This record gives sequence, C-alpha cells and structure tokens, in this order.
Amino acid sequence: MVLNPYRYLVQGIASAVVNIGKEYGLELNYKDVVRLITEPPSMNLGDLGVSIHRFAKQARVNPIDFGEKVASTLRNNSEVSTAKVVGGYVNVFYKPDHLGRLIINSLKENPNYGSEPVDKPLRIIVEHTSANPIHPLHIGHARNAFLGDTLANLLRNRGHVVQTRFYIDDTGRQVAILALGYKLLGEPEPPENIKPDEWLGRIYALTNLLMELKDIRNKLKAIELKLKTTGGSEEDLEEYRRFVKKQDEIVADLDRLWSLDKELFDKLSKAIMEYDGDFEKELGKIMMSYEKGEEWAKKLVRKVVDIALEGIKITLKNLDIDFNKWDYESDLVWSSLVEKIIGKAKNSPYFIIYKGAEALDTGKLAKNKEVIEKLGIRIRGEIPPLILRRSDGTTLYTTRDIAYTIYKFRDFNADKVINIIGAEQRLPQAQVKLALYAIGYRREAENLITYIYEMVHIPGMKMSSRRYRIVTLDWMLSELYDRAKKEVDSRRKDLPKEDRERISRELSKAAVKFQMASIDPLKPLSFSFEKALSLKENSAPYLMYTYARANSVLSKINSIEWDNIDYSEAEHPTRKKLLWLIGKYPWVASKAADDLSPELLGGFLIELADHFNRWYGEERIIDEKDPGIRNLKLAITYGVRHVIGHGLRLFGINVLPYI
Repeated sequence: MVLNPYRYLVQGIASAVVNIGKEYGLELNYKDVVRLITEPPSMNLGDLGVSIHRFAKQARVNPIDFGEKVASTLRNNSEVSTAKVVGGYVNVFYKPDHLGRLIINSLKENPNYGSEPVDKPLRIIVEHTSANPIHPLHIGHARNAFLGDTLANLLRNRGHVVQTRFYIDDTGRQVAILALGYKLLGEPEPPENIKPDEWLGRIYALTNLLMELKDIRNKLKAIELKLKTTGGSEEDLEEYRRFVKKQDEIVADLDRLWSLDKELFDKLSKAIMEYDGDFEKELGKIMMSYEKGEEWAKKLVRKVVDIALEGIKITLKNLDIDFNKWDYESDLVWSSLVEKIIGKAKNSPYFIIYKGAEALDTGKLAKNKEVIEKLGIRIRGEIPPLILRRSDGTTLYTTRDIAYTIYKFRDFNADKVINIIGAEQRLPQAQVKLALYAIGYRREAENLITYIYEMVHIPGMKMSSRRYRIVTLDWMLSELYDRAKKEVDSRRKDLPKEDRERISRELSKAAVKFQMASIDPLKPLSFSFEKALSLKENSAPYLMYTYARANSVLSKINSIEWDNIDYSEAEHPTRKKLLWLIGKYPWVASKAADDLSPELLGGFLIELADHFNRWYGEERIIDEKDPGIRNLKLAITYGVRHVIGHGLRLFGINVLPYI
C-alpha cells in the first residue's frame, strides 16, 4: 500500500537523477535532489519537474545532455506519459489513468489516509498557551493555544510521541499584585455569577490602578506643596500637568471598572486608600516569601492562582484543548534545580556581575558564529547579559526558564522541546538557549525550538492587562457564536433548535482556530469576524461547508463501486487536478509537521475546496449516466471529503455532516 502517492512519484524522479549522477561518477545526496523537485507553474508544462543545472555542473556536462538521460530513464516508467527537458528542467507528465488508480487505491486502502509515520519517532514536548494566571485568556493567548494544539496534532499525525504542557507562571510581580488585592479583600470565594478568572482579572486591574492612583495623588500633593511654599519651577509645573493627565486616564479606567462591579470596586478602593503600608515593600515580601516557600505565602498565592486556573481550564475545555501536564513555576523554585543552575553558572567562564547582580555574559557567547548557527538564533544587534538573580535574592523568570527547560527534557526524556512564544520574547528565549549552552547543557540548547508568532489584534481595540482593557477569548467565542447563530438560523430554519445551536457552536470554535493557526505565524494577524465566519472563502466554515457538500453527495448513494471506475476519464483537467491534490495531501500534512508550518496545510485545504466547489458547479456527479465515470466522480468526492475532514481535525476542528 502506498501511504503517500506524491512522495512515491517524487522518489521515482529523485532515484532517476541519483542513478544518472552515478553514471557521471557523482554521489548525489538524495534529500538534496528531492528538495529540487517541484510542480511546474502550469499543468501544461508537466506534473512534476526537477532542476538539473546543479548536477550537470557537478558532472561537467551540458545540462541538456544530463537532462535527456534523466528524461529517458523516466520515460521507461510505465506510469509516465512523457518526460521533457525544458530550460534546465526535466518535466514529467504521468498517465492520468495510472495516476488516478494510484491515488484512489491508496485512499481506499488506508482508513487514516493522510497519516504517514516517520521511520524513527521522536519524543517531543509542545509547551503552549502558558498564560499568567491573573485574568482570562485573551486573543494573544488564543493564537498561542491554537498554534500549539495544531502543531501537537500534526506531530502526532507523523507518529511522534507528543506531550503538551502548560507552564503556570505563578512567581512574578503580576501574581503578587493579584494576591495582594485578593488579600486586602479578605480572601473571599469567587461569586457564582461570574467566571473565576474574569473576577480575578478585575481584582488585578483594580489593584494596579488604585495603587497607581494613590501614588500619583501623593506626588501631586507634594508638588502642590512645593508650588505654594517656593513657587516652584517650570519643570515642576510641567510635571504637575503630566501627573494630572495620567490621573485623569486612570480615573477613566476606574470608572469603567466601577460600572462592571460596583461592590468589588468599593471594597477594594476602600482597602487600598486606607492602607498605610508601603505597597512596593508588601509586593516584595509576597514575592520573596513565596519563592522561599513560606507557608502563609504559599497558601495565599496558590489559592488565587488555582482560582484563576479554574476559569482558564473552562475556556480551554470549551475549545477542546487539553494538556498532558500542568507545571507550576514555583515547584521549580522550591526544588533545588534553580539553585543548581545558578551554581553551574558561577562556574561558567561566562559568569559575570552585571549592575550588581549575578549574570551570564550571553552577549559574549553570541559572538561565536558557530554557536549561533548551531542554536538557530537569529537576533539583530547585541545580546545583553542575562541576569540570573537580583541583588535582593529573587530569581528572574529567564533563570527559571533555564531550569524548566532542563526539567522538561529530563521528565519526559524528550528529544525535542518546542516552546510557542510571542515575538516579544525572542531575545529572552535566545538568552535562555545561550545560557543552557554556556553552563554545559548543549544537547538541550540545540534541541530547544523556539516557535515565534506575532501578535493578534482586532481593529479599533487596544489591549492592556493592567487596565483590564483585554479582548478575552470567552468574549470572542461568544461574539462568533452570536454571529454564526444568526446566519444558521436564517439558512436552516428546517433544523431543530438543538442542531442549529450545535452547528453554530462548532462554526464559532472552528472560525477562530483556523484563522489563528492557518496564517503564517511570523505575520501579525488582524482578526476579522467576517472573514473568520465566511462560508464563501478562506475560512474554516468554508471548509466545513465544502465537507458537508461532499458528504451530502455521498449520503445519497448506497456505495461506491470501487471495481468499476473508468480511470481513462481521469484525463479531464478538473478531475485530474482534484485527484492530484488528493494524492498530494499526505505529503503536505507531513511537510507541515516536519517544517512546523501549519499554514502550509491551511492553504492547501483552501485550494482543494476551491477546486472542488468549482467542479461541483461544472459537472453532474450522482446524475452521471455512465457507471464508470460516475464511480470516478464519486471516488473523487469521497477523497475530497476525507482530506478536508482529516485536515480540519489536525487543526482541532470538528467536522459536521451538514451545515
């Protein structure tokens, strides 16, 4: 059974090139040859082509002579219609009937068509989402979550053993601010009428803003006193105006939060304004005590963090995303691993004291081009030293990231660890790799993959976690559901209410997943509700609609007569193109996994759907009178349904039999 028809054809061409190379005394690298095999820009030029310039040059012969030998070899293949040398390429045409039989037999005989296991499966960790547990997941986390979930699915489809992890960052300043606000409220239980992470997000923002407001008001009083007693200076007046403007901005944000939850606002406002201690000292005390593992701090911080995680897990469950393991950053700190890392760093030739703090001179190591290339680091400009521990004794999150990386490799016996990281973390993650290399963990440094993605925004909306101006994933899903429901209700009045709700729910989840994960991660994403939900083009609902259309055709027949297919009719251009794409699917799914490029799969599925929908409007399928041609058309429809369904499931999307 051929698992991957496209790869089978490519291998045939590559073998011919390698064998002709041997005739000229060349030992060509098979993989290098495969990389040069492409599809010509038009099907009129060939089905596949290979550039032979490089090989002819190595053999010191005319490219046409080398190409003719390759073409002659390929023409002896019973599956090849002809092979031609055109402008430095050998272009190959396959017999449509052989091509059709190869693809349809492969599809029919393999229930999991599209899955092509690697020869040597790896143990791979994909760490993704890993949001700070201080508020609900927002649109930035959404891209991270959907990319991570899709990559895990793609890698599993290749036969790798994949473990997904969520890293709970519970030791930093942000969590300390939330814990302080929660403590000042008297550590109440979350209200039943609001999601717990939403409630804590309000506490975090209010605590931040109220502390800042109190600080600004104290500064304004000091300047006012100076102006009254000494008259002050122009600089004092300018500073006064700047603080007044900032105060007005904070008050506007507080008014918005007051309208969301008046009772919570009043309680927290009273507690903060009447607090006579030093907020910075209190935050430092919480952070330090928690890192030391003092019982009171552990009880306070873990309680608030677990409340936030309760809400986050609800959102993830609604999106059908789960994790194999949840790792608390604090567990690493309380273990001996972080101290061990710092101890190793002190013995490294790259250890320095930088601005009074213990650090590694990662910038010095970064000047070694061989190391930079080996670690796959692409950073412009100088890389600053990596501070390991502040002068007050607390560690930085990058130090804990070093420890966590080592822990992941060892805990799962991982061959590779993939971290899905926002673009703003490019530099710190490069420092982590360099630090691992500097302290002797070279295997981990070389096999740590930093998967960078750019940010997401919705036009007209600005985000600020500190001021609780965030576009939550819960809100996005609700908005998508409402829009999908309106469309489904108008189109499918014949369906029961429960069916319409189910379809709307699946469409809304699919819409956000596909748009977040199918676009090149290195491109900033402007999220459009209209495009995400479009049934006409370039969206998950469009693919789901195409799947349902193919399913509708197949549901009207008893079965396909696989032994009565007229493969000679596969020569029809549109049918041949659809068969070609069906045959190419396992190659695309495998390449998307190997290259960590889900956008390759997304673009391919859209291309397949476009061709099928055009063909659906051009040719009759069920009403075809000729049995052989009818079965060919049904087999093509079956292939389209299978490929789109399989591909969507790799994006974590549930297909529907009808829409």
